[in-house]
Amino acid sequence: MGAPDETGLRLSGEDLTFWWADSPMQPTTMAMLLILDCMPTWERLRHAVERAVAAVPRLRQRVVDAPLDLTLPHWAPDPTFDLDYHLRRHALGGSHDLGELFREIGPAYETPFDRSRPLWEARVYEGLAGGGAALFFKLHHAVANGVGGNAIFAAMTDWERDAEEPAGAAAPAAKGAWAATEGIGRRVTAALRDRVALDLERARTAADALAGTVMHPSRVPRALGALRSIVEAVRFDSHSPLKRRNAFGRARRLAGLDLPFEDVRQMRRALGGTVIDVLLTVMARAIGQWYRAHGMEDVRELMTLVPVNLRRAEEWTEKAAVGNVATGLLIPLPIQMGHPLAAFREVRQRVEAAKADPAAAATPILAELLSVLGRQFVTWMGEATFGAVDFIVTNVPGILATRYFAGAEITAAYPFAPVALKSPASVALYGYRDRLFIGIDADAAVMPDVESFERMIVEAFEDLLAVAR
Repeated sequence: MGAPDETGLRLSGEDLTFWWADSPMQPTTMAMLLILDCMPTWERLRHAVERAVAAVPRLRQRVVDAPLDLTLPHWAPDPTFDLDYHLRRHALGGSHDLGELFREIGPAYETPFDRSRPLWEARVYEGLAGGGAALFFKLHHAVANGVGGNAIFAAMTDWERDAEEPAGAAAPAAKGAWAATEGIGRRVTAALRDRVALDLERARTAADALAGTVMHPSRVPRALGALRSIVEAVRFDSHSPLKRRNAFGRARRLAGLDLPFEDVRQMRRALGGTVIDVLLTVMARAIGQWYRAHGMEDVRELMTLVPVNLRRAEEWTEKAAVGNVATGLLIPLPIQMGHPLAAFREVRQRVEAAKADPAAAATPILAELLSVLGRQFVTWMGEATFGAVDFIVTNVPGILATRYFAGAEITAAYPFAPVALKSPASVALYGYRDRLFIGIDADAAVMPDVESFERMIVEAFEDLLAVAR
């Protein structure tokens, strides 16, 4: 049975943030590269994607703006939906290895979405060395965050190579034609009705918040504390020379590596703390080494955005819904601490402080409040907030068992996340089977030597592992 239809829903405050902030300068695209042990038949492959589209209606929907921005944008079915536009087939050339594949998907990743269509693309690459293939799936962040993307991953993959197709898995309808366009008068009237309903919802929410504040006055200091934290984060200055240059660009270099997940667990057990403490320590030391290698040793801290999932654990995979249900920890990450153990202890302390900060739970609420103020203000606030971010590290809860796509075994899964403006790169982490897969999304104008950064991550990982042992 497919997921419930969400046609006509307004974009949530968090979805709107990504929709309105998206631009050629600051794309909000996320992606996953799946490496397959063989090339599936095209018929079975196409059916697997059709099954996902049937199970996740958002994959057939596009964003429709209201006339004159009278109300918030809505999700609506794309009357011209064409699976063959979204699912494309490529033959890998060159050396046919993983490096060639990363070079091939970079331009595909940076290409903006057609905003009149559903906001996703799936590209299949055949000809990988050893008879393998790859699926590169990119998605606009307004559709889902990383955990929400697990719903799509689960819908198009199986637990067995020769799994039977579920009964009633309906394929999408044939290619559509443009629906008859409603007159501008009817569209404006519908938008005004929705705006009245939206304002009534906001008024009820404001009244409930006011009543809650009167009954629980202790909430006021917490709210003010959250506001102060957000203002301090926006005012943070890493003094990175990169923030004062105009050398950033739109070209993206993608790269990936993988590390043993058991080593990560061993470090967590030996050092204490959490997996994210371990991973952030590794990334802090690696990016610090990259800054030193480029003559920027005076940069001591980087404001690092660490997205945190707010879904319950049982909603991380098959039961996950699309959309954005997350907050973001803003952590001034120390990047020039010499000893790995000292770096780990400092990172752990700062992560704990960020988790305890009232601002950690305020992101979804703030996004809903900002949506009241309109596109221009939200865009300005997004630029002000993300303009202070120097580095993004996101850890997406993965699937630690083998999955199959259209009969092909998935042997690797590299995630990719957007890069903050004037930042060298973002790092995304995904646990699959017994490996931690790391995807690097680098701004080629700022970090043309992404391979060097890869090596630095491995060195930082091995240094911390040696200390843990």
